[in-house]
Amino acid sequence: MKFTPKYVFFSLLVVVMLTFLMIRGTEPSKDNSIGPEKFSPSLGLKKRKESTQKKTHPDQNSSDSYHDSEIQELMDQLGVRVPSHDQLENYIEKSGNNVEALIAAGVILNDSSYFIRALENNPNDAHALFCLALNESTESAAKIDLAKKLLKDQPDNATASYLLASLQAESGNIDESIDTLLGSFEQKGYDDFYNQTSLKVEDALRGTGSSESGSTLYSLWNVPVPILAKINGIAKTVMELVPQSDPQRAQELRSLVASIGANVSNENTSIINELVGLAAQIKSLEGMDNDSVSHFENLSVQEARNSLEQRKSSIRNLTLFGPNDLISMDSALIESYMNRIRAVGEYEATRWLNQRTKRPLPRNK
Repeated sequence: MKFTPKYVFFSLLVVVMLTFLMIRGTEPSKDNSIGPEKFSPSLGLKKRKESTQKKTHPDQNSSDSYHDSEIQELMDQLGVRVPSHDQLENYIEKSGNNVEALIAAGVILNDSSYFIRALENNPNDAHALFCLALNESTESAAKIDLAKKLLKDQPDNATASYLLASLQAESGNIDESIDTLLGSFEQKGYDDFYNQTSLKVEDALRGTGSSESGSTLYSLWNVPVPILAKINGIAKTVMELVPQSDPQRAQELRSLVASIGANVSNENTSIINELVGLAAQIKSLEGMDNDSVSHFENLSVQEARNSLEQRKSSIRNLTLFGPNDLISMDSALIESYMNRIRAVGEYEATRWLNQRTKRPLPRNK
């Protein structure tokens, strides 16, 4: 399964879907901040968005089953033209065969051969390693080797551990996967390359003739973030081990899942990151008595669950914007909104746009 921040209005649907399936910025609100004692981060108030990926480009025609006329109209209005293979090759040549230009082309065309070319230019490029390790066309054994190399190159990036652990679990090496995840407790960073990828895709679109505001919007909505599916899956795998573990081990596993969730939701960008992170933290509380002490600092299980559910409700109640809404807005307002998404996260940016357009803000319950 792939994810992409394509349709902002899909976030509400994703809330329901990811809650059922098990379910980057501003400083966290102190009222909603809690964290598992073992790693002491705040409960995620940071954002990120993603929905299941359909390979949809704004230049597709209406005979395409994935074509969306509203997206098409908005992209046309904003002057977005998805470049062809030849246009991107010309862009890459002008960039001096730059690794990031190659990666951007691979993302836009959904062509992993560009990631391979990027690694041929720089075998240790973390961004290219990450993209190729996540690509469906890469063989399983090669994915693990790429993820190991990424972790070696970025030993403080928890995302590298989550990626490797998920691939190890998928190959049946659950013990190795847990050992890899336990190492993430000591990692201080979480970078899933989303901002880097979207910025480079934006550069490529602008460099091949698209407008500035349209390039920004397209890059934020169409850059895939498949790592979230991996994170969702590995959190579920870890929790499946809890019932068969002794109390001390079970607590360690719960703290591990909560840690994963907090790391994902403590980084800015889109709402979906926070939803995935919140879901993992809520999942870590399953099977515990409400009155018992949780693995979240100074909170009972019920208090921790209430705090997490309150934040999830505030997201669910947020009025989101779809293509039809944005079509009627001034391009300068759209560009300001998109810039705010990168600066403070999608949730706060959407609250700002709601205020500018006089739409209701979410009520905390």
